[in-house]
Amino acid sequence: MFRYLLVVASLLFLTSSTLSAQSSDRLDPIPNVYLDCSSCDISYIRSNINFVNYVRDQDDASVYLLINDLATGGGGREYTLIFSEIGLQNGRSDTLRYVSSSTDSNDERRIGLNRYIKIGLMPYVSGTVAIRSLDIFYETPETDLADEEDDIVDPWDSWVFDVNVRSNLRGQSSETNFGLYSGFQAERTTHIWKIRTNLRGELRRRTLDVSSGTLNINRDWGNFWQMFGYSLSDHATVALFASANFNRSNNIALHTYVAPAFEYNFFPYNEFQERRFIVQYQLSPMFRRYFNTTVFGKDEELIMSQEISSRLRYNQRWGRIDVRVSGLNYFHDTAINRLEINPSFNIRITRGLSVSLSGRYRVINDQLSLEGAVDPNDPENIISGGQRPTSYDYSISFGLSYTFGSIYNNIVNPRF
Repeated sequence: MFRYLLVVASLLFLTSSTLSAQSSDRLDPIPNVYLDCSSCDISYIRSNINFVNYVRDQDDASVYLLINDLATGGGGREYTLIFSEIGLQNGRSDTLRYVSSSTDSNDERRIGLNRYIKIGLMPYVSGTVAIRSLDIFYETPETDLADEEDDIVDPWDSWVFDVNVRSNLRGQSSETNFGLYSGFQAERTTHIWKIRTNLRGELRRRTLDVSSGTLNINRDWGNFWQMFGYSLSDHATVALFASANFNRSNNIALHTYVAPAFEYNFFPYNEFQERRFIVQYQLSPMFRRYFNTTVFGKDEELIMSQEISSRLRYNQRWGRIDVRVSGLNYFHDTAINRLEINPSFNIRITRGLSVSLSGRYRVINDQLSLEGAVDPNDPENIISGGQRPTSYDYSISFGLSYTFGSIYNNIVNPRF
């Protein structure tokens, strides 16, 4: 009898051990995460969220994390976190949004972002060995959150203001440069309205010793700009713009306009950070006065222009595409116009290999403020930064990147 009980006990122990081992074997290794965020403190994230493996190529990842950010109406930032399982036909996908206040410091902002990253990663680590060392903490709020939101009273009615001043002074034995910049911004953003006001200006003075004596260069400028935007639907918005500015370098004593505009986004605005295809139209009656008579014999003029522009942007796992095209012409003479193209691509070709291309090309036939009595090739005009006649300008940048070696990207070493 004793021998029989001993055999049964041994079998039960072996069975329990086997089931325990099988249960342990069912836990997967900690996931490999590919982090795609151009504005994040990557080192801080890797240092403080260490229950996953970070890899440098998405082909080695089981979880792809794309983080996009966008400025909010209050001067803060909204981060959209998109978590996607890689390698599974019907892999899990989650989206979280974190909004940081305008009064948050950089440290407070990255702490808040890290908290949302941790929360978003939980479903992807719950079936892995990381679950053995993870815990969940919850701080009970003093009041019910729903009641708190209902009771919020904003004495500023969603208005946010910003005032800033800065100056700079630099020079050498034959040259002195002084600048004094100031700006004021007021903004109110709701789900229906977007109101923004900007007032900026700068004193820019340069003193330069040349062979003929001392050259005093004045590049002062100032700008007032205001926008009232009203949301018509999830795809359409109307707006009214107003502006007044001057710019000594461009021979503009006063340029002012009031312009109605219409915008249509073919994708819903709630997908703005991931993809957008926007078309805008603006009609601008304007008044211009010049410091000096222009090449067209004008000291001032009242004219009207129209501008249409479009922008296509995608932020996806395969890379980023951003293409902007705009065209402008004046009603009194359609030959006075401008066309601008701004493409930007960053495409992942294959494992470790990516290509980037960006540029700008402008067809310029609208230099209405060119001074008529000034020789654009005069050395003093060139030094002072005055306008020079041109029918186009361009810039282009191309890059190719290939990365190979260890797939892991976990270690942070802050030395040097």
